Amino acid sequence: MATFRLDDRRRRSAARRRLHRVRASLDANLALFTDWLISVALCLGLAMVLPIATMPFSLAALLSLAGFVWLGQAITRAGPPVDSPHLTAWDAALLSFAASFGVQAAAHLGVFGS
Repeated sequence: MATFRLDDRRRRSAARRRLHRVRASLDANLALFTDWLISVALCLGLAMVLPIATMPFSLAALLSLAGFVWLGQAITRAGPPVDSPHLTAWDAALLSFAASFGVQAAAHLGVFGS
């Protein structure tokens, strides 16, 4: 009697293999995006402690600092910034810098009421 092996790749269809790769990529994207959101929440928490008049500019500075921390992690740990099927630390650094520039632009437009 033949044995049934669950890890036999030859019996798995191409569609199932492709679905497995997509699911692994989505899990990696979710993990990195969650880590980035935690760093943004930390920046928001630190900025809320400061006086309201300086809050937008300090938030922008903290987000920029978080972008440099993500950039340092990308340089030391991540691979090259191109041809990755999922989000990397390079993308988190770009998200932090974009959020910093967005807060700066909103502060200059007077969105925060200061």
